Amino acid sequence: MILAVFLALVLFLIPLPFGGVTPWAASWTQILCFLGLSLALVRARSMAYFKPVRAPALALGAIALLGTLQALAWPAGLVGWISPEHLEAHRATAEMIGKGKGEVISSGAPHLSLAPEVSRRVALGWAALAALVAVAGVVGRHRWHRRALAGGLLAAAFFQIFYGARRWLSGLTTIWGVEVPGSSDRLRGTFVNPDHLALFLEIGLAVVFAWSWWALRQSARRHRWERRLLLVGPPLICWCFLFVALAFTGSRAGLVAAVIGVAVQTFLLLWLDGRHRWRAVGVGLGAVVIGLLAIGVTGARFGFGRLLATSPYEVTFGARFEAIRSSLTLWQEYPWLGTGLGTFRDAFPVVQPLTIRGGSWRHAHSDVVELGVTTGVLGCLLFATGLAFLLVHLVRVLRWGWSSEDRAAGLAALGAIAAVGAHEWVDFGLTMPANSLALAVVCGAAAAARLDLEKVTSPGVKRTGAKDSSSR
Repeated sequence: MILAVFLALVLFLIPLPFGGVTPWAASWTQILCFLGLSLALVRARSMAYFKPVRAPALALGAIALLGTLQALAWPAGLVGWISPEHLEAHRATAEMIGKGKGEVISSGAPHLSLAPEVSRRVALGWAALAALVAVAGVVGRHRWHRRALAGGLLAAAFFQIFYGARRWLSGLTTIWGVEVPGSSDRLRGTFVNPDHLALFLEIGLAVVFAWSWWALRQSARRHRWERRLLLVGPPLICWCFLFVALAFTGSRAGLVAAVIGVAVQTFLLLWLDGRHRWRAVGVGLGAVVIGLLAIGVTGARFGFGRLLATSPYEVTFGARFEAIRSSLTLWQEYPWLGTGLGTFRDAFPVVQPLTIRGGSWRHAHSDVVELGVTTGVLGCLLFATGLAFLLVHLVRVLRWGWSSEDRAAGLAALGAIAAVGAHEWVDFGLTMPANSLALAVVCGAAAAARLDLEKVTSPGVKRTGAKDSSSR
């Protein structure tokens, strides 16, 4: 339980320093992740404890290793054979520096990254994320530990909302006394970008949706209405609160992604519990309708203002899609290994079009595209492999979880992946440590949920001598 409380505190604290994006906050995040891994290794009785999360953790670790290798100096002949584009960029840079100094500069040993120091630093962050997935895999084996993690996540989300509401209603343009860019008419909590708070809330919404489904199942076994209300009421209130807050962030992609997440979870429930389709459809539609009604009561003009005012000719949309198209061009120049992990800011000016010049683009406004640009086909294959193994295992948890609470954990993780995956095609919220950490914890803990081994080995055979596990 100590490890679960530790991880819940990490979930709560990391978003506070501007989403964990400041250098000192990122360093402390990495320290806490590796400290948690050390505690998990002590807690685990065998390496079998890590089996459910082995594939995604190894995939993240492999990307960290790729970034480390990109940051190393390699013989010019080897770099020329592996990635001629990097060798050419290295020589062009040395030649440009030499011309600036009026002398001939030795090109030295080239790297497979356009900014080796950046790749090395970002690789450490990926390694910390892999460690965190492993920690969550150990913690998530027990339902009370998963409840502690869910409590930490929801406490963090509620704090972000209350802090952001105070700042928003007061018209403040500062976070923790620090002036931040952007207007004060959008809810952003302690995140500089309100779209990134929206992503954090999407993960919380997926967890609350699964909680609502579990509560509805449990309430069906209660005969007194007040007990049913005590079970179903809290998750419904949490859902309304989080959904309204998401709308007031003004994130259009966030709203669409949240609805996609609910749709995916509803579909999964239809597939899982076909005998009670009304329950699955009721939970899904009820959640969205209640959320929309709550926004209407609190102020539809503010909640849906940016979404309703969206135009296909909007400047920000045009600039984002132009950046994504240019990023794809950059990917074509470094197809196999990418420009180097975390080097988008250093590489993008080469292809940045004149129509969006005048500022520094730190990210591609699409985490999917940026992963391809910076790690190439190899990095995408590593990530896709880990994600595929994770999704397959989460579906197993959803279908054959030992109890309804175990299956709810799988439902929460699958919904979070669906919502975040939809959002990240047009945003870069996972570059915020708080967001990537929250998603890693939810997925890792859900993957560790118990399976009914008898049903896994014989899916068509019901348990004998006991109640069917669907009643648990």
